[in-house]
Amino acid sequence: MAGSLAGVYDASGRYSVSKPDILLIEPGYIPDSLIERIATSTMPPLGLLQVAAMLELDGYPVHALDFSVMPMDGRLQRAVHKFDPAFIGFSCTAPCLPNVQQMVREIQDMGCEAVFICGGYDATARPEVYLRRGLADVVVIGEGEFSTGELIAAWPKIDDIPGIAFLRDGEVVCNPQRARNKSLDELPYPARHLLPLDLYRLAPGYRQSPKSTSVFFHRGCPHQCTFCDRTIFGQKMSFRSADSIIEELKFLSRTYGTTEFRFHDDRFLVHPRKAEELLDKMIEQDLGFTWLCAERVDRLEPRLLAKMKKAGCYRIESGVEAGSQRVLDLIRKGIKKEQAIEAFHRAQDAGISLLSNFILGFPTETRAEMEETIDFAIEMRPDYAAFFMFQPYPGSTIAGEFDLPWDDDHRRFSRLPHESYTLTNHEMEGVIDLAYRKFYLHPMRAWRLAKQVDHAEDILTMGMAAVSMLRGGFAGGTGAPAA
Repeated sequence: MAGSLAGVYDASGRYSVSKPDILLIEPGYIPDSLIERIATSTMPPLGLLQVAAMLELDGYPVHALDFSVMPMDGRLQRAVHKFDPAFIGFSCTAPCLPNVQQMVREIQDMGCEAVFICGGYDATARPEVYLRRGLADVVVIGEGEFSTGELIAAWPKIDDIPGIAFLRDGEVVCNPQRARNKSLDELPYPARHLLPLDLYRLAPGYRQSPKSTSVFFHRGCPHQCTFCDRTIFGQKMSFRSADSIIEELKFLSRTYGTTEFRFHDDRFLVHPRKAEELLDKMIEQDLGFTWLCAERVDRLEPRLLAKMKKAGCYRIESGVEAGSQRVLDLIRKGIKKEQAIEAFHRAQDAGISLLSNFILGFPTETRAEMEETIDFAIEMRPDYAAFFMFQPYPGSTIAGEFDLPWDDDHRRFSRLPHESYTLTNHEMEGVIDLAYRKFYLHPMRAWRLAKQVDHAEDILTMGMAAVSMLRGGFAGGTGAPAA
């Protein structure tokens, strides 16, 4: 039976049970346009590697593939053939679902009888989709570090495992929810050794230190933004201690030679006292790291910004989202436009660069409001800006409020037509093109950015991005010349 334990005889002739191999997969989502690919940083998948670390502690041979940085060149088939895994797990977000479908089909075509496990944001929000489509024998709902190991150890007798969903007689069964893990310091470090760290890169303009990685500080987010999917961690907060993070940073430096990292959290300063305690220890230890993080524009306080700079922070990413106050209120962002402008000045005074993210095409948002957002991005004057088309992720509040459909079978246009959208997907791509051109092709901004880039690869990449913008990098596909 798939997933059963195999027995072996040891040197003394005693029969013992060996634990089966497990293959964990990040399905990956590669943006269609060159501009999007250039603007996207890639980091090791911490959630998947955290689960892998727990399984390794339990004695399982674990292997990992990350198709956000690896090509689909047959390595999936080679890994399945080589390791013959009894369990195969996927980390699932909504844009990755077409890739999951393709990979499951290819694995089954090989005659592999592994048990398929799906987890992650989308599988947690919609377990029935993965179960009824035959993509998963079992879905892990919420945090996966403990549920995954327990269900593998108990398979196929999983009826009493909390935090999972499965089919019984054709009906979806969702077991009771597992309590949130509050003891984050007790978790092992993510199993980064399972993936080649040199494949990961930060977007041009970041400091391209070798083997950059990410580190998490906390779980949860207390805010009400309606476009976010909070199905896994929710609004209740749990934190790692400052000492735990310092020890992990020392481990990364010693083991991988890491000199740069990103805090893998929606907000760094969500608990100012805990953040300041960590900053004080980072300054005291003087570990030589540079780092970046994310934070809301209404929480960038000058005193803490000065400490962040002293501790090695060189960039803050901030989701402004919209330049229309009506739209900001619609998505319950909880900020005023003036706060975003003030945030840029405070970050500039502290010597920290600011990257602002904007989303265009929310339900009921008019083209005039989208252009207001573009103009506001220019007025705000962040060092960098990124513009994204709104996607109604299943599990987000706004998708439920407007009953927004999602296309599970199309990688690019996953947002289906709806009466609340004022522009088509094709028209939206034109607006995204306009945003990038107006923001980045201004002579003074282009010159300032060019002076900040000091890696030959980045110079070439940003040159390609400029050409793509001029050709219409979104509406025109990749921006590559016609064959």
